[in-house]
Amino acid sequence: MNFKNSETAEILGLSFGDGSFTLRKDTNKLRFQLRGNLNEDKEHYDSYIIPLFNKNIMNPIFGRNVGIVSNKNKGFYGISVQSEKLIVLSNLGMPVGRKIELKLNIPEWIRRNRKNCYAFLRGFLNTDGCVVCQRNYSIKNNKYHTQIRIYLSCCSKELMKEIYDFLIYCEFKCNFRIEQKRNSSTAYTIVVAGSLQVQKWFKLIGSKNPKHITKYFIWKRFGFCPPYTLLNARKKILKGEIDPKSYYAGVPEWPNGLERDNLGQPKELVA
Repeated sequence: MNFKNSETAEILGLSFGDGSFTLRKDTNKLRFQLRGNLNEDKEHYDSYIIPLFNKNIMNPIFGRNVGIVSNKNKGFYGISVQSEKLIVLSNLGMPVGRKIELKLNIPEWIRRNRKNCYAFLRGFLNTDGCVVCQRNYSIKNNKYHTQIRIYLSCCSKELMKEIYDFLIYCEFKCNFRIEQKRNSSTAYTIVVAGSLQVQKWFKLIGSKNPKHITKYFIWKRFGFCPPYTLLNARKKILKGEIDPKSYYAGVPEWPNGLERDNLGQPKELVA
């Protein structure tokens, strides 16, 4: 069976985001895990990731469905499988070990094919990226979060440089940033900013995660997306059950585009 296709490319993108692929020293078996947020990502897993993984990996190799892992206290939900047969993932280009210690690269068979590369990026966004709306600081007295952006971030400079080069090759306008995290680690971040670029992303690459899709659709419909909203609330906004402007009740319009908290200190709101 040929495992190299756009769907397995997307699985690799998912795993390069929130996945782990390690060798269990006690059993010499490979273990693959992919986890997301229990509240915000469960629908994405149930409706898309789990069927995708079962179709392309579990059913052809194991003849069964993947195991589900969930922890309410820790707030995660995902999939887990352990077997020597997972060598197929390694053969597809998924590195074994802790990502922070590895040199991550997009596998060549994915890089050579634009459709596969789009699928890889879609998976990467769905697990390790985010869609945010921010204020437009060039417009005075504007309290709504109208500027939409896509953020992709990873600890691997090599991987993010390859993603950046591919996006530039596909004529996306984006920025590459190097940022220091609070734990002193370095994060390499790509920002796709502006309505035209984000719409181009959703047209060519897309997203399968309702967490991202609902923000994009709210922004498309209303021209802004309020910050700090949960998935269920965004669904109600799209159904017309909640007015998105209600999130701004009592919020003053500051000329510099910043909110002020009770102590009078500015704080930026990000969706």
